[in-house]
Amino acid sequence: MPSELQRVAQELLDSLNQIERIVPYLHDRARKYREAAGWIGGLSSNQNARMAAMQLDEAARRSEEAAHYLLQAHARGRSWVEQMVSGARTAEPAGDSTAPRPDASGGSPPPAERRQNEDQGEPEAKKPDKAAGAGDDVSPKDGAPGGRRITDEEGHRIQRKLPIREEVPVTSPKTRGKWIDENGNEEDLASGEHDEFEDVRDFLRGKGLLPPKGNVTTPSHVEVKFAMRMRQRGLMHETIIVNKLPCTGKWGCERFLRYILPPGATLTVFGPDGFKRTYTVPDLNKTEQP
Repeated sequence: MPSELQRVAQELLDSLNQIERIVPYLHDRARKYREAAGWIGGLSSNQNARMAAMQLDEAARRSEEAAHYLLQAHARGRSWVEQMVSGARTAEPAGDSTAPRPDASGGSPPPAERRQNEDQGEPEAKKPDKAAGAGDDVSPKDGAPGGRRITDEEGHRIQRKLPIREEVPVTSPKTRGKWIDENGNEEDLASGEHDEFEDVRDFLRGKGLLPPKGNVTTPSHVEVKFAMRMRQRGLMHETIIVNKLPCTGKWGCERFLRYILPPGATLTVFGPDGFKRTYTVPDLNKTEQP
């Protein structure tokens, strides 16, 4: 017969599992808000129309942020449940369990303040656009939910096994890559207009980051599609290995990653010729405007 603590733990787990039903709804709302923002913004240059588009984009961002924090709460809550049942609680669950300081209205602190608090906790080696040195570990040791840690030696070894990507005169071959999840399962990655491609394209359009005319292929790239997967699934510290260096420039992956990655997340990329870089999320209000 289950103990009273086990009964309470099961009820808590049942409540936490409701989060998995809410998160997809929030992402769907965000997508629709962003579509409406793009439609209104393209309809008229009127100041009121621009303001409405900005408000819809803000609603989309808030919805995605809510989904992100719900997934973090889900992971942390499950950790508590496991400790309650096993009786092995010796430390706080992964991450800082101290509640954020509420604002004057009694709610959560504003998103900008939350992001600032998260950024302060980032190790110096994980600052944006800073390549990690040889011999460094990959992903931060703390944070939830955390991905599988991959050493430099393992990352470069896997990279050397990927097919060599050779440019041809008529077309560019697909970029290929690998992701190893926290359970050690390998998943093949490939560039192209599939998987999270449409979500990336709509997200960047909604933020006004894609040009109004012309075709930018970046939303089909492995790195930004995987960053969108992290955003949608609440993944926080992941590593991918690819057979092409991340593209740079105004329309490049390296710029777009800082917009797509969820707040506080890190994505480490291993590439050809010993390339390794960990991408984080800077305060974009201070660094650049779209």
